[in-house]
Amino acid sequence: MKYTGLLLALAVTTAAAGEQVMIDPTEFMVAWPDLVGRDVVITKGRVAAASDAFMVLQLPGGTVTLMPPWKDRDDLRPLFEHCTSVITDDRCDVAAEGTVGKMLVGNGPQLKGVDFFKPAGQ
Repeated sequence: MKYTGLLLALAVTTAAAGEQVMIDPTEFMVAWPDLVGRDVVITKGRVAAASDAFMVLQLPGGTVTLMPPWKDRDDLRPLFEHCTSVITDDRCDVAAEGTVGKMLVGNGPQLKGVDFFKPAGQ
């Protein structure tokens, strides 16, 4: 299991700049500082506190702040209907694509220019 994570981390860190990286949520929380400025797809997370200003993507090991611009505003409708609370359910499970950044306050991870997809298997 450790080898799988190590291989995934090596694959993520060796991909050329500008390439989109598909990454599992736990691995994202470990490797995000090395991904700043890169386009990624986090394969599954749960949206909470959904608003037009920002959202929170809950992952194992932490949270990612999602920031506009939103790529497809039609994706926001179900999130605004079901995911505005801090505690949400599986209707708020998504895959999220965007550019990795660092929050100015708290230095945590963020994604900007986010597009949402249903995670694989749903």
